[in-house]
Amino acid sequence: MIHARGVAKVYENGTQALQEIDLQVAAGELVYVVGASGAGKTTLLKLLLGMEKPTAGELEVAGISLGKAQAEDIRRLRRLTGAVFQDFKLIPGRTALENVALSLRVLGVPWSENRQRSLAVLEEVGLADRVGSMVQTLSWGERQRVALARAVVREPRLLLADEPTGNLDATSVGFVAAVLARAGEKGITRVVATHDTRLLEMLPGRVLLLEGGRLHQVAGAGRKDRQ
Repeated sequence: MIHARGVAKVYENGTQALQEIDLQVAAGELVYVVGASGAGKTTLLKLLLGMEKPTAGELEVAGISLGKAQAEDIRRLRRLTGAVFQDFKLIPGRTALENVALSLRVLGVPWSENRQRSLAVLEEVGLADRVGSMVQTLSWGERQRVALARAVVREPRLLLADEPTGNLDATSVGFVAAVLARAGEKGITRVVATHDTRLLEMLPGRVLLLEGGRLHQVAGAGRKDRQ
């Protein structure tokens, strides 16, 4: 699913966010990327989504070469990918249900099926009692879970999540772990940037440390995610 070799990212101001990134992620695998704030975790996820282009190296996601990607290639990648970033990008003035349902609406899913699937995933993230609430009235942690629900409802081939449990209590972390586990059962590849050891303990996977712009596998950290 993901093949990176010698990938680097240098911003226009000269900041080197990533260097010599080598990464292979198989279809259906769960990979955690850990590291200090500012280590480049978000930059890595943005590269995988085609929001940023690598400065050097070879990067291929879902068969799409991102170093040479054109606009249509990026659109195709986005259709295959669900993503959750820390700014959420929820639509104000719409309910939690409407925000999640929009992900399926753009795919032309009939409303009856759309509603059923959207309600089901909101229940999975522990928000069954908040489906009719406007997103601006939700807590930060509840918005976080709405964003995750929106990302997984259409069952993408790849799920990218940036600190999906950063503002959550232990019960809510459990909901997120369960959603990620069910995504794995459906063959969805998951790359999760996190510093939350609770999530790693609830749902072990391959753990990579991003430090100094380089990725290092953390030996013996957790078990393989059981699909």
